[in-house]
Amino acid sequence: MLKAEILDKNFNNISIRFSDKWARIICDEALFDFLNKQKGNTALKLSEYILDKYQELAGCQLNITKDSLTIEILFHQYMDLLSTSFLLAKTSIPKDIYNKLEKTCKEIKSHMDIIDCGELSVDNNRHIWDSLEKYHKYIYKIYLAAKKLHKHT
Repeated sequence: MLKAEILDKNFNNISIRFSDKWARIICDEALFDFLNKQKGNTALKLSEYILDKYQELAGCQLNITKDSLTIEILFHQYMDLLSTSFLLAKTSIPKDIYNKLEKTCKEIKSHMDIIDCGELSVDNNRHIWDSLEKYHKYIYKIYLAAKKLHKHT
């Protein structure tokens, strides 16, 4: 059990705040660069680090599976990227559609600065990521294919 929050930046300079039953990842340039510019399933590597570091710091496991945690990281990071892309595309989207999307995208972005990864007992959306876990192989394939495609553009 963690009695106080601990900030860790030892994994590729990614800011992770550990507290009891939680790991909170700051969505910043360090996270984006790691997920997008390094080879392989970097989100999975980050999840493994988080779970190992939590075990080291708390003396017990964070009760989140590696795949559920990885999926949460991917969806948060890329939803933020998608909403940012919408906001940057103002001139290429009809004004009435842009106006409708702008409010929703800004609302999404306001919730994406930190990826709150908590255990089911404290995180009201853990069940979403857990339910997607059975599809992790497909989600990872899409992620890796998108990284390769992005690298060649």
